[in-house]
Parts: sequence; C-alpha cells; structure tokens
Amino acid sequence: MTDDIPEVRTKHPYLMYEMLKETPKALKTTLKNVIDEEIDFRRGSVTVTGNGTSYHAGVLGFQSISDENKPWNHIQSYELENYKTPGNNIVAFSHTGKTYSTVQSIRKYPEKFSVGVTHDQNSSLAQISSKSIVIQEKDKSLCNTKAFFDNSLASLIIANKYEKSKYDYEGFISMIDKNLMRADIEMNSIVKEIGKVKNIFVLGAGNNFIAARETAQKLKEATHIHSEGIELEEYNHGCTSVTNKDTLLINICNREDTSRVKQINRGIKYVGAKSIGIGGPGDFEIELDVRNSFELPIQAITYTYFFAYHLAVKLGINPDILRFDEKDYYDFDMEIFPEGQH
Repeated sequence: MTDDIPEVRTKHPYLMYEMLKETPKALKTTLKNVIDEEIDFRRGSVTVTGNGTSYHAGVLGFQSISDENKPWNHIQSYELENYKTPGNNIVAFSHTGKTYSTVQSIRKYPEKFSVGVTHDQNSSLAQISSKSIVIQEKDKSLCNTKAFFDNSLASLIIANKYEKSKYDYEGFISMIDKNLMRADIEMNSIVKEIGKVKNIFVLGAGNNFIAARETAQKLKEATHIHSEGIELEEYNHGCTSVTNKDTLLINICNREDTSRVKQINRGIKYVGAKSIGIGGPGDFEIELDVRNSFELPIQAITYTYFFAYHLAVKLGINPDILRFDEKDYYDFDMEIFPEGQH
C-alpha cells in the first residue's frame, strides 16, 4: 500500500498545511545534506525518472540547466521500465524509495550509473542505486507537498553538479519562503470568492507544463475534484467541449503566453467558466517576482498548493489521506500497490 496513513485530523490546520509551513526549514536541511555529495556522472546524457510528484519535482530541478551543453531527458518510470531506453546516467526520484516501477527501472539497467533520491535510507531505491541521496525530512501528509520542494531542490543541486555550474540555492529557498507567506493569504481569499467548481484545467507551456501536471495531481489528491494538467495549446483541442460554468482554468503563464492566454480567457466567458492567472491574466491574478524562467513554475506551485489546500478546507475534505480512511479506496490502493510497492 501507500505510505502509512497519517494522523487523521478533522479541521484546519491539517497536516498538509503544517508541512507547507515547514518547507523553508526543510529546504535548509536538504541543502545541507545534498550540497557536498559527490556524483561521478559518466560521459553521456542523463535520464530523469520517477512517478507522480517525485517525477515532477525531478524534472523541474533539471529544467534549470541548458540541455544544449549537458544533454538530459525525462521518462516516467513505467515507460522507462517497459518501453524506453535511458542515457548513460539515470537520476530516479521516489519519496518512499519503494515505488515499484521506479525501482524496477533502475534494476533493469544495472550497467547504467544511477542516482537514487529518496527520503528513506533503508529503501530499495537507496540500496540498489549506484549512488543514493537521502533527504532527511519526513512529510506527514500523503499529499507530499514538503517532499516535492525537497526533491525539487535536490534535483536542482544534482543538475548543477552535472552541468558543473553554480546556483544561488539560498536565494532559491528565500524565494519559496516569501511566496509561501503570500500564497497562503492570497489563495485563501480567492477560494472564498471563486464560487462552485466541479472541473479544473491547469494550463502551462514550456517549463510550466510539468508544473501544470503537478498542480492537477495535487488538486485531485487534496480536493477530490477532477483536474487535468494540460499543455496550453492542447487545451483548445477537445477540452472546450467539456468546459462550462462549473469549470475553472488555472493558467501558469510566461510572458510569451500572455496573448494566447487572453484569447482563451475571453473564449471561456461564453460558457461561464472562471480563470486564475498565475504570472499572467485571469479573473483572479497572481503576480510573480520572476528572476528566470526556471523559477517561475516553482513559484507557481507555492500558490497552487495553497489553493488546493484552502479549497479542500472549504469543501470539508481532509487533504492528508487521499480517501484511504474509506474501505473501498483503501482496498483500491492495496490492489494497485501491494505492501512495499509504493
């Protein structure tokens, strides 16, 4: 099954909220634990792999480097296990270190140099990887928001070791700290005003696409509302037919996307849908102090996580337990992930 079911709370603050608030402190611990790790990458490209939140975090960290100078790609671990071939180096992310397809994708390629990033030093991933990196922070909510930021920073550090470049990690942590404080207040206010929502599309292009995917996952986990993370332009091919007055669009927006996002926002008004613009236009707008295109999606996620949290609270949902307090959903998860496989 999945991680152990956490302490069950019945009202705000839930564990997800506490984990978000603990993120800056946890990032300082992660930086201390990872910064001095030596990684002897082999000649050739890097493949980033994992599942869900861990995978998204790994990709977001590596987006900080230029793939022209140091080639890398990302392949979800089931695809890597069954269909794709990695580069000479694999960097695998798993919060528990026991996610089945992630572990299997490393086992399949023993000849490759592998880096396993996990929060459990006794896990399978830590044991079988050529190099294990253990993040000494525990996320008590099954939404794993704090773990996402820890993994993102670890990925950023690993990527810059691969590229042999330097990054302002303290500035990165400070940026997240500042945004978390703002996001809590601003997203709570938006949730109170947003009205009824039954269907959510999260749009992003370029570096923001993976952030759209992660946001949609967190919305599903925390609020149980159907959410889809989709590339900005792909939304216009099919999704318009299921957009209506109960639909919310969350646009994670670069400057280059502004014109197209404005068009989409005008279009959805014909069917009564609402929009949040993060870094761009919307019915509700969040301004970001963007230093570079890599940091924009990370900043955006600080806001979308709090939006997911406060929407869950508004709906009377515990965002910590993914419905595993309900027998049918617990059995569902046990069937998909037998003990020791998630």
